[in-house]
Amino acid sequence: LLSKATFVYDGNRKKPTVTVKDRKGNTIKSSNYKVTYSNNLKVGTGTVKVTFNYDSDDDKYVGEMVRTITINPKGTKLAKLTAKSKAINVKWNKQSVQTSGYQVQVATDSKFTKNKKTVTVSGTSNTSKTITGLKAKQRYYVRVRTYKTVNNKKYYSSWSGYRYTTTKK
Repeated sequence: LLSKATFVYDGNRKKPTVTVKDRKGNTIKSSNYKVTYSNNLKVGTGTVKVTFNYDSDDDKYVGEMVRTITINPKGTKLAKLTAKSKAINVKWNKQSVQTSGYQVQVATDSKFTKNKKTVTVSGTSNTSKTITGLKAKQRYYVRVRTYKTVNNKKYYSSWSGYRYTTTKK
């Protein structure tokens, strides 16, 4: 068992606490195994490998087990919303470390389930996007998150808090 399997990138190596139990649910002493971590610094997946020490007396703990941890990119915050005619200009704070780009999401409800639209902005230098094709005089809720692509898989930060604005005529 790992104390935690999902982390947010902060520049430090991730070393979750490992608790190993036998088939009966009893905790095995840490002197009976060795824990090694790999790929536990950057955004993506890392591994925690538990290698059991061979005990020739009772032949009890032999072998190894591997668990996966996930490191997601650090998030960002909305900076400004500007209502336009059937559109919204969205600005957010730059987050360039271990990030490939941003996703901006708009919806007509704060739970982001109605009339939802998601736009991807690749690259970290562009920190604004105008979302078009919206209804006039409609309240829209907006949020943003970062993503990082590693080996053709996208890892996402959590969504920022949301803000809302009403589009113009």
